[in-house]
Amino acid sequence: MSHDYAAGGTPPPAIPPQAADPRPTAEVLRSMTANAQALVKKEIELAKLEITEIVVARVMGVAMFLGAAVIGLFILGFVGVTAAVALQLVLPAWAAWLIVTGLYILVAVILALIGKKKMTTPSSSPDRTRATVEETVEWAKKRVGS
Repeated sequence: MSHDYAAGGTPPPAIPPQAADPRPTAEVLRSMTANAQALVKKEIELAKLEITEIVVARVMGVAMFLGAAVIGLFILGFVGVTAAVALQLVLPAWAAWLIVTGLYILVAVILALIGKKKMTTPSSSPDRTRATVEETVEWAKKRVGS
């Protein structure tokens, strides 16, 4: 068996026979279309899941802000008067009320900061979906280009 292709020998096929797809072209195209549709549906599902995760985190942040407001009102209403009256025994009335007010402002700020932290995590863009779409595009480009 001669390997001298320039002298009229036949080169081996570019694709080994076992690697060729035995299905007709129309069937391969239908399969590719179905696979592409399934992939797009899965990418959309992933995006929905990521967006749901983001919305839940934001709702939790809002709940923390609301909790801060409600707790602040309860504290101001029930404990504030008691603390101010107790402080009036050793301080002038204006100083007692000022101290109590300052303490409640501190509590409200702490709760607001916790709520803000909840509002900023996780990030507000569907990063995993974007990454998988980019990977899919690169994979498809390599398949089409080869």
